Amino acid sequence: MRILVFGDSITYGAWDSEGGWADRLKRWAHQHYLANGTKLQIINLGVGGDTSRKILARLENEIHARHSSSWPFMIVLMFGTNDGRVRNGAVEVSLEEFSENYRKIVATAKAFTDKILIVGLPPTGQPTLDFKDKQYSDATIQLYNSAVRNIAAEENLPFVDIRPLFSGPDLFAPDMLHPNDRGHELIYEAIRRTLDELLA
Repeated sequence: MRILVFGDSITYGAWDSEGGWADRLKRWAHQHYLANGTKLQIINLGVGGDTSRKILARLENEIHARHSSSWPFMIVLMFGTNDGRVRNGAVEVSLEEFSENYRKIVATAKAFTDKILIVGLPPTGQPTLDFKDKQYSDATIQLYNSAVRNIAAEENLPFVDIRPLFSGPDLFAPDMLHPNDRGHELIYEAIRRTLDELLA
């Protein structure tokens, strides 16, 4: 199975010295194959700064580029933190548009596979923070995370809630926006457990 992972910089793996949760998942997939012969291919399609708008725009082309009759798809979705950020005084992607984009992304994914896993959003390490020229609010991220959870329920898709895993600031990189090595490890472990169940 070819597992396509869509997301932003947290999916990409910033700033984990071991490459991030998706790269950890890739190593697990290799071990999975060596142990029992089941081929799993993890393709990390996380792009730093991406929003639901950008992922929707590239999703279908990314899937088509990796289509193979010998590799059925699973699609993992984890994004939303950047949608609610504020730039120049305005929210980048409103909650309403985010929800609409997310539903379109799920509909597009369903055209290629019925195996879709939705992952929630981690918190930030501080209630509010500035990152480059943008502002992030954890209260806003909670609203976007709730929208993701609701869409997963509506679509009857598995949902991995990673927010409760983050119990303190020691799980974040110095920018307090991205998880550190241990934070990425926790995300990886939660997603791996769910994949184990889905692939059993």
